[in-house]
Amino acid sequence: MMIDWAVWTFETIFCMVFATILNWRAEYWARYQFLTAAARPNYTPSKTTPGVSRASALFIFLVMALVAAPIMSTLITSLLGPGELAPGISAAEFQERRRRLAAAMPRDSVAVLPATATAYMTGVIPYPHRQDADFLYLTGLDQPGSVAVVHGQTGELTLFVPTPDATRELWDGARVSAAAAASEFGASEVHLMRDLPRLLPDLLRGTRAVYYDADKHAKGELGRWAPRELGFAEATHRPLRGADARAALEKRALMARSAAVAEAGLLAAMRADRAGSPGERHLAADFEARCRRAGAARLAYPSVVASGADACTIHYSRNDKPLRDGDLLLFDGGCELHGYCSDVTRTWPLGGAFSPAQRDAYDLVHGVQAALLAWCRPGMTLRQLHERSVRLVCEGLVDLRLAPSLPLARAAYRAFYPHSVGHWLGMDTHDTPSVSHDRPLEPGVHLTIEPGLYVPDDERFGALAGIGVRIEDVVRINDTAECTVLSQSMPTDAQSIEDYLARARQ
Repeated sequence: MMIDWAVWTFETIFCMVFATILNWRAEYWARYQFLTAAARPNYTPSKTTPGVSRASALFIFLVMALVAAPIMSTLITSLLGPGELAPGISAAEFQERRRRLAAAMPRDSVAVLPATATAYMTGVIPYPHRQDADFLYLTGLDQPGSVAVVHGQTGELTLFVPTPDATRELWDGARVSAAAAASEFGASEVHLMRDLPRLLPDLLRGTRAVYYDADKHAKGELGRWAPRELGFAEATHRPLRGADARAALEKRALMARSAAVAEAGLLAAMRADRAGSPGERHLAADFEARCRRAGAARLAYPSVVASGADACTIHYSRNDKPLRDGDLLLFDGGCELHGYCSDVTRTWPLGGAFSPAQRDAYDLVHGVQAALLAWCRPGMTLRQLHERSVRLVCEGLVDLRLAPSLPLARAAYRAFYPHSVGHWLGMDTHDTPSVSHDRPLEPGVHLTIEPGLYVPDDERFGALAGIGVRIEDVVRINDTAECTVLSQSMPTDAQSIEDYLARARQ
C-alpha cells in the first residue's frame, strides 16, 4: 500500500482549514443558542443549556488529517493479493495484454483509450460508474476521467489521470494519484488530464496510425480533443480482449466464479418462488442482493424475470407481475464479478410440474441445447452452431404441429426463435461484438449457448400459445472435443427441474 506524500500534504492542509471553518461555525452556533436561551424570562442555567464551549479544532484536524487524508490518497488493496491490480489478475498480466495489443499494431502507432466518462441522471446525481471494458482490460484502473495511450510495438503505457482536486474527492472519493499510476499501474509516463490538450498532439505527431473508437467516446472526456486521423480500435484490441482465445488462468478463474455466483442466485430463485406470494420483482431483487453479497459489483444486465406469456418477450424487464400457479417462469440473470460477466437462463414451472404442452416445448429446447453443447469444440464457429440450432428448432416446430412442413418451418422460424444461439462472453455481456461469428472457436474462448422457443400468445397455437422457454449456459472451449459448462450445477432437463422443485418445497 503506497501513500503519495505530496498529495497527502495538500489534502492534510485542506482538511485542517476545513476543520477550522467547521469549528468556527459550531462555536458561533453554540453562542447564538446560549444568548437566545439567556434572553428568555426566568432563565436558569441547567446541564442541558447550550454553553459557549469551543470544540477542539486540533481534535477534528487530527481525525481528518490522520484518517481521512491517507484514505483519500491511498490505493486501497484490501481485496488484492501480492502483485495484483484487480482481484485475481496480476500487474504482469495487464502488461502482457498491452504487449499483445502493441504486437498487433504497426510500428509508430498508438491506441488511445478513454475511461468511461461520468454520466449524470440529473444535476449532480451521477449514474453508477462502470468502467469501459477496453480501458479496464488494458490498465486495470477502475476510475472515470482518465485516458490511456498504448504505444505500438513497445506496449509502453502513457496515462492521463484526473487533476488533484481535494474538494471533488471529498464528495466523490479517492482518485489514483500520478505517483500511484506510475508505480502501481506500470505507466512509463503519467500526466494530468488538464495537460491533455497540450500533450496529446505531441504524442500523436509522427505516428503512422491512431486507433481510437470515435463513435463510443464522442461524448466523453476525449471527445473534443479527438485526433483528425483516426483508425478504429475494434480492429486490434477488441479481438485481443475477447475472442482471441487467450486461455489465461486468471480469466478462467474469474469467469468460473462469476458463473457460479449467478448460478447460486438462480437456484435460490427456484427455491423461493411460490405461486401467489413473491412477484417477479421480489425474485429479481433477491437475485441481485445475492450476487452483490457474493462480491459482484453489479448485475451484468437487467434481469429478465418473465412469467406466463411475457416469457416470449426476449428482453422483458418490467418484472412487475405476481406469480401465478400453472405458468412457466423464465429467469435470465447474470452478474459482473471483478470485471467479468456471467449470463445464465433457466425456465421452470411455478406449480412445480410442467403441463404436457409446457414439457413438450421445454424438451424441444433442452434437446437442441444438449446437441449444441456436444458440438462446442475448437474449429466450430458460432454461425455454424446457430445454423444447426435453427435446423433442430425447425424440426421441432413440425413435431409440435406449429408448422406443417420443414420448408414452411424454415420460412417462419424467426417468429418462434428470433435470436442468435449465443454470443461471446467476457468483460461485457455481449463481448467483442465486432468479432465475426465466422471466427473459429479456440481453446479459452467463453460464450453462451442459449436456444429458445417462443410461441405467440395466439389461440391458433392451442395449448402451446404463450409458452416461452430459454435455456442458457456459460461455456468455455477446451483443447479437447468436450467443452466445459460453467453453470452445469443447475438442473437442466425437465425431470431434474421437477425433482429439484419438489425437494425445495418439502
